[in-house]
Amino acid sequence: MQWGPASRFCGQITQEAGLARYDKRHRDTTRRHIIHVASSQFRESGIAAVGLAGIMAEAGLTNGAFYTHFASKEDLVLALREQFSRDLAERMRAAVEAVPASTLPASGGVGWADRLDACVRAGLERYRDLHDLHEVLFHHAHVPPPASGSVTPVTVTPDSGGSGSPDPAPAPAARVIRELLEAGVAAGAFDVPDPESTAVLCYASMHAFDHDFRGRPGPDDARLIRAAQQLFRRAAGLP
Repeated sequence: MQWGPASRFCGQITQEAGLARYDKRHRDTTRRHIIHVASSQFRESGIAAVGLAGIMAEAGLTNGAFYTHFASKEDLVLALREQFSRDLAERMRAAVEAVPASTLPASGGVGWADRLDACVRAGLERYRDLHDLHEVLFHHAHVPPPASGSVTPVTVTPDSGGSGSPDPAPAPAARVIRELLEAGVAAGAFDVPDPESTAVLCYASMHAFDHDFRGRPGPDDARLIRAAQQLFRRAAGLP
């Protein structure tokens, strides 16, 4: 059977669409690979000591390939910050969803309060696992604030004139907390008049997990977890 012009055209479109999907997957995979290599090198040596040539050499790619995915080294650092923030939020969300949200006394204590506790614990444990990377990305990286709509929280520094990027998106971890509070309110388990503002304040309290906030020696991780869990419960209107 011979294909007519219309059939050949449709076949060409289908083939091109398949190639486009492959190209996007390939680009996404390559971008993630560069980020992974950069994360490892930055964590080990610090951002200033790592050059793009070294990153791309370890990644097995040409230097020119870098600019297919990132505009600059600063752009790469912002991408790493966004990945860090997303990863933290995903760990917190997974911990929350792993706990059944039953409010019945017969549940043996497994319920909404336990979801709050799991959220706090997951946040601290993930931060502790990636403490060195967090220090490099958020305390020792000198990069401009992210563009509006970025998932990376805007950090106001003395050099920024007192303002960050306009209208930044909420931090992913704060969104997870807000959604948990909203779900608990909808289920009648929480009493939170303003879940959005409460989530922001709860998220801010989690920065005490950073040694620069708690001071040295300061409270240890176990004390901070217990205190943060109690703070989250009180904020949700629980005893």
